[in-house]
Amino acid sequence: MTRFQQVRKDSLVYGVGGVLAKSIGFLLLPVYTRIFSPDDYGVIEMLTVIGGFLAMLLQMGMDSAQSFYYFEQKNNGHFAQRSVVSAILQWRLIWGITLVFFAALGSPFLNYFFFNGGLSWEYFAVAFCGVLFTQLMSQSAEVFRLLYKPWRFIGITLVNTLMSAGLALLLILHFGLGVKGFLWGSLGGSFCSACVGWFGVRSYIDFSKIHREWWPRLLKFGVPLVPAGLSMYVLNTSDRWFVSHYAGQDALGVYAVGAKFALVITLAVTTFRQAWWPVAMDAMHCDDGPLLFRKMGRLYLGFGSAGVVVLTALSPYLVRWLTPPEYYHAYPLIGVLAWYSIFYGFYLIGAAGLWKAEKTKIAPLLAGSAAVLNIILDAILVPKMGAMGAALATSFSFFVWNILAIWVSERLWRVGYEYGVICAQVFLGVVSTAIVLLATDQGAPQLWVVFYVLIVVFILLAMSLDRRMLASLIRWGRGLA
Repeated sequence: MTRFQQVRKDSLVYGVGGVLAKSIGFLLLPVYTRIFSPDDYGVIEMLTVIGGFLAMLLQMGMDSAQSFYYFEQKNNGHFAQRSVVSAILQWRLIWGITLVFFAALGSPFLNYFFFNGGLSWEYFAVAFCGVLFTQLMSQSAEVFRLLYKPWRFIGITLVNTLMSAGLALLLILHFGLGVKGFLWGSLGGSFCSACVGWFGVRSYIDFSKIHREWWPRLLKFGVPLVPAGLSMYVLNTSDRWFVSHYAGQDALGVYAVGAKFALVITLAVTTFRQAWWPVAMDAMHCDDGPLLFRKMGRLYLGFGSAGVVVLTALSPYLVRWLTPPEYYHAYPLIGVLAWYSIFYGFYLIGAAGLWKAEKTKIAPLLAGSAAVLNIILDAILVPKMGAMGAALATSFSFFVWNILAIWVSERLWRVGYEYGVICAQVFLGVVSTAIVLLATDQGAPQLWVVFYVLIVVFILLAMSLDRRMLASLIRWGRGLA
């Protein structure tokens, strides 16, 4: 099996589960946007952002530590691996409960600064507990991944998504709990899925003692990863903070809906990252590694850019079909936000040299530089342009992050990326996104927009193929004729 075939195979396995889980949230968008006002949606989004910071502190790099030490202890047998998994679970319970307790105590300050005192402590307590149980559920799911049982990993993810959505809708529609019902539903779903997940890997639970002898090693491995996690958190969430501060919860709610529609691209990128990572690690140690990275860079940016242009053209219709009028002005944000997902996915291609040369300590510096740039751009653009300024700042910061990564990576391990091609792909995709948005805003004929998009997509896909691939495709087409 070639590496390209391996990518396709793994993409199918993890892609099916990812599509199912993410599509549930996307399909519920018409329901939630008719239940919640933009202001309510903004409250949910801001609580999610705060919860994301808490989740980062709860993780402490333990996911990576579990993967590393699980395989390190492989030759020592099941009991040694069980002690690793149990030690991390015990740490997460003790550290997590402590952190959630103090975070809940600080909820009056969060309420004052971010919600103008409009929420009770219950909102924060429920949201923080939901974050804790989600982390516990994720650890059990990762054990299935380490056991090479992808369908069970997917099953736990689906249980969490379905139960959270079902409980939330029950509490909202039947009991009229509103935003509070959404939070309780998420908590209930994560709790139940965590129970199901750990029941499935119960052979890796050993609470006969506290495995604290593992904690120093685990923390020594995981804590240095926290700065990188913090940088990525800032990159992914600073736009929300600035929109909430300068434009209010109502604008944040509309922004969040735009980001939900951009989830179509995010889903494809996430599937690619899951499939590409093990193949990339293998290719780095082979003679044909640079060739694979060059080809994948062209293919990824060509197909990704084409996907963004198509999504941008469809965005006005998607928003009008699936949301009520108060969310209609979210459509210009969708195409712009989709670009940051494309750049996020390309990082695993462009930063190959960091892993090849074992210089991963540089990664937090690159992400941190991009995060600082994001904050600066947000501070400049959001007061003037509102939500669109935040979307532009985020996508451009991810673009710069990739430029820095390629610049450093090529000095550590030369891949020889085809800069002319990939720059042309990004340029054509970005310009076409702007042209489609402008044409839609000016009321251009739909047929003209469709014709333009088809031409651009054809060019981008053709640019993604090298001469050999194009020749093979032409021969295949002639054979059909």
